[in-house]
Amino acid sequence: MTTDLVLGKIAAVNGTTATVRLGDDIAGRENRPAREHTVVNSAAVGSLVKIKVEKLVLFGSVGRISPRGPGDVIEAEISFIGEGAVSDSGELTEFRRGVSRYPFPGDDVYGTSYDDWARIFRPDGKSTIPLGIVHPTVDITALLSLDQLLSKHFAVLGSTGVGKSTSVAALLHKVLEAAPNGHVVLIDPHGEYASAFRTNSIHLDVDSLKLPYWLMNFEEHAEAFLTGEGSSRERDRDILGKCLLTVRQKNYLNIKIDKVTADSPIPYFISDLLEELEKEAGKLEKAADASRYIRLKLKIEEMVRDPRYGFMFGDNLITDSMGDLLSTILRIPTQAKPLTIIDVSGMPSEIVSVVVAMIARLVFDYSIWSRGERQVPILLVCEEAQRYLPREDSVMKPAAQRNFERIAKEGRKHGISLGLISQRPSDLSESVLSQCGTLLVLRLTTERDQNFIKSAVPDWAHGVVSSISSLRNRECIVFGEAVPIPVRVGIAFLEESRRPSSNDPRFTEAWNAPQDADGMVGRVIQRWRNQRHELE
Repeated sequence: MTTDLVLGKIAAVNGTTATVRLGDDIAGRENRPAREHTVVNSAAVGSLVKIKVEKLVLFGSVGRISPRGPGDVIEAEISFIGEGAVSDSGELTEFRRGVSRYPFPGDDVYGTSYDDWARIFRPDGKSTIPLGIVHPTVDITALLSLDQLLSKHFAVLGSTGVGKSTSVAALLHKVLEAAPNGHVVLIDPHGEYASAFRTNSIHLDVDSLKLPYWLMNFEEHAEAFLTGEGSSRERDRDILGKCLLTVRQKNYLNIKIDKVTADSPIPYFISDLLEELEKEAGKLEKAADASRYIRLKLKIEEMVRDPRYGFMFGDNLITDSMGDLLSTILRIPTQAKPLTIIDVSGMPSEIVSVVVAMIARLVFDYSIWSRGERQVPILLVCEEAQRYLPREDSVMKPAAQRNFERIAKEGRKHGISLGLISQRPSDLSESVLSQCGTLLVLRLTTERDQNFIKSAVPDWAHGVVSSISSLRNRECIVFGEAVPIPVRVGIAFLEESRRPSSNDPRFTEAWNAPQDADGMVGRVIQRWRNQRHELE
């Protein structure tokens, strides 16, 4: 420690913070190697400092610097973040979160060296992935513990236009490079990720996804087919449940099952369900009661005829395709393509929530019922997570919300990792976000979102949180289990071929380009009418 730069002395201490009275050379302007930025080996905001206590070294993060007392003495407030042991030569040999000893007023406070930073941001264990460069250094790699990242869920949060999609792509690229035989399912609401994973993913959209209607459980049937509210909806649910159970019990494929329920994934003909509704309506004497059955029947017929729902109702034959579908979505076997992108951008908005609910439930149910088999951990990543996990708590939650909440609370026990991506974290379910062990936070522009993140991290990390509004594009602060301490990271650059197609339009360039619109409007109308981006 004799060669370390003394920055000042401890003036006051409490359980989580200390006040440091700084010396004349506040920023440690001299004796600093040229490769180190001003935050390294200094007392600038965001820097790390250390204090020797017995045989340990305590580390703190500088959160505020201000003049105090007579003569404008400069004081810094630091938050304790961890401690480490040092070798006889004075080198840091290990680092761990939390502190077991506290300094006294008058103890010296030292700047941290470049080597200290390199040791602190090197997580223990071999299963790490590089995310980018630790700010403000130029070559210290920010490593994330992959097992900690995935085993305890994670969230990527950031306002629109700050590089969130590119950051998610960069993270997934690193995950898949470290685990090329992984099993990742990505729900893509904007159709932007297929271009980033051309060689190692399969892309399932409204044209290629075959998600048969009979795979819906009762709750998903109700959400897809029912339109009423309140007590009227409850009566309609009873009607649908009764008829659904009847048609499932026919079990045309003679699937071996002990007890058939309305939730059982037993194939049935949609025409049977329509006939059953009409039959039940005919048994009623009051026309008002019969109209409920007729209204439900007409709603289902409307969806079946609508070509936009072809991915659910397009096959008139019933086959037990459940095994093939699960193998495809979950990538079992991987076949060198560990990522499945479920592109819901071309699906009718009325059914997207049901489709997402089905995907989440299928992932969860497979993990539950595969117990005793070779474990296949699955990462389920959901873009625009606030759509399916809203903060508002209602008595009648949508199926997607219930399924994601269940995964958040129970998924880790069954080998499911949840990755939530959101541009409005303050609109996300607080209980679900609290289940995420690691947060990657990009720039947040609204005070509401910033305060929400501040409430989700420890008090000692608030100094780091305060810089969220000033982050650059593709910069994030990582909190939680995957990193030793909160760290600001410049996310590694991605080549054009590995980026999602989420760039904002360049108006000036497009408007000044030569106009070549021959036939364009007609082609757009044709795709519009066919509800397909690519015409055969």
